[in-house]
Amino acid sequence: MFEFEPDEFLFTKFAFFFKNRKKKREAELEHAVNLNEIKPRLTIFARAITGKAIEVYEAEREGGYRDNNFFLPSKFSEFKTVNENISFFLFRILYLSIQKNLDYNWIGIEEHDLLESQQESKKYSEKVLEELFIQFPITEKYYQNFLAFYTQKTKKGKEVDTSFIFGKWMRNNPEEESDKQLNNFSDRVKKAQEEQAKTILKSKAVEEIISVQVDQKQVEDMVLQHQFEKVETAEEFGGNFKDMDGDDDLDDHENALEDLNMKYTVRVDDTAHSVYQADFVENTTVAESAEKNTSDFYIEYDEWDFSKRKYKENFCKVYPKSIIETNVDYYQKTIRENASTLMGLRKMLTSVNNKYQQQRRQTQGEEFDLDALTDLYIDVHSGHTPSENIYLSKRKKEKDLSILMLLDVSLSSDGYAAGNKVIDVEKQVSILFGEILNEFNVDFSIDSFYSKTRNYSTYQSIKGFDEDWNKAKYKVGAIQPEGYTRIGAALRHSGALLDQRDTKNKWVILISDGKPNDYDRYEGKHGTNDVKQALRELNERNINSYALAIEAQAKYYLPQMFGQNHYQILTTPVELLESLVKLYEKIKHQS
Repeated sequence: MFEFEPDEFLFTKFAFFFKNRKKKREAELEHAVNLNEIKPRLTIFARAITGKAIEVYEAEREGGYRDNNFFLPSKFSEFKTVNENISFFLFRILYLSIQKNLDYNWIGIEEHDLLESQQESKKYSEKVLEELFIQFPITEKYYQNFLAFYTQKTKKGKEVDTSFIFGKWMRNNPEEESDKQLNNFSDRVKKAQEEQAKTILKSKAVEEIISVQVDQKQVEDMVLQHQFEKVETAEEFGGNFKDMDGDDDLDDHENALEDLNMKYTVRVDDTAHSVYQADFVENTTVAESAEKNTSDFYIEYDEWDFSKRKYKENFCKVYPKSIIETNVDYYQKTIRENASTLMGLRKMLTSVNNKYQQQRRQTQGEEFDLDALTDLYIDVHSGHTPSENIYLSKRKKEKDLSILMLLDVSLSSDGYAAGNKVIDVEKQVSILFGEILNEFNVDFSIDSFYSKTRNYSTYQSIKGFDEDWNKAKYKVGAIQPEGYTRIGAALRHSGALLDQRDTKNKWVILISDGKPNDYDRYEGKHGTNDVKQALRELNERNINSYALAIEAQAKYYLPQMFGQNHYQILTTPVELLESLVKLYEKIKHQS
């Protein structure tokens, strides 16, 4: 904690008062347009024009594009009407789409300051505008209106600030990424975080994250430094490392953090007591994880490198584990609080399970199979021995089905969706659906996964295929959020387990937020394409897949990996269960 002199205390209070008043005044503007309100439509628009899987994020200021990510202001209220402010966002999306198609941007790792980036963007603006006006003539009218507005706004003798019209240039990732290894983490990275964060704050927009490695010698030789330019300020990274103690000082610096540049981060394995959240995507430069010697049993799996169009052989180590801990109270509470839901679910699935399905080409039955009769007629006239399987029979099919429910228990499941804690939704659904599958004698398994680098992907068996549900059901409540989300490795191990089942109809049902990420490099396009490739591998082996997400943001990730009609986004246990019933009915029709 800081102790302030009286003058420092007064100055800080006045500064925060005027900052908060300005925020409140901006929030009350009726004509302001928030990016989040129109982001889905802008995203579809950008993808249609570029043909790429574009994602739209909040910018620190004017924004630009980087790889497949478009950055726009989080709010825009310069113009007097809502329509005019919406037209600004539309213009910027179209402009960035053309700029990306023309491949105008910095390339490589060289740093450029804001002024250089703005000047470079303005320098190439004529070429972008020329193509933009040809493809979308209406944008010329928008551009002239914007230019007139900013010209009128500029003081006499000053250069017109067009940065919000043209944006800035940003750095695209080079095709060949660094092969450096991340050597600075200890064995603690393999363990679950024992203490949970007490304070969580949302940061301002961040466009680029560069994760630097800890120089342990600098930490040990740390020299205390102070800067007195600001009162109650958060210091930025200047190349010097300090000790990371994980103390919870976040509330003390909440106002100062609003001005913090989150460009540079350091990954460490000390327990954090507070979380300052920033959404960042594939624009991370993270080194690979180094191998560690271990005596634990693991299985190696390939990982798909989409940029080189080939596999990284034996790249991921998956550690199969069996959960031993139980939580009987959690199971009993779930059944007690969801008794009516379980009863309704049981009725719906009983109806599905008892449906009689038509069996074709049978030796006996209630009516003739017209296709089989046609074949019989052809065989007789061609001199071949006809088949006697010419009847249709309405009888229940034999069960020939295996279902593997795969739960993402990474730390993102510790968050909330529509007021429900994600990990609790997963656990409750697993218990209720498990009860029904067990009653109908379906061959099923419930597993979970999390990862901490490619060398430590943990795959936990909660209920194995051949395990008694009456014992396994008490283990579901013991699951806790841990680690990161290396989905590809988990899917490949799930496929290997299903390969061992002597059934024809096999399904992996993934319950996740749908966003691949890990402690080392697995964000963005690399992670997404690895998941897509893992799903292709399953499909080639006749293993079906379906994804259920308990997170609204999943709509930006799941379609890229699973494709349409192979996923759903839900936020409550009831919604999820209803979706599982419909999926089960679909599965039964195929079996």
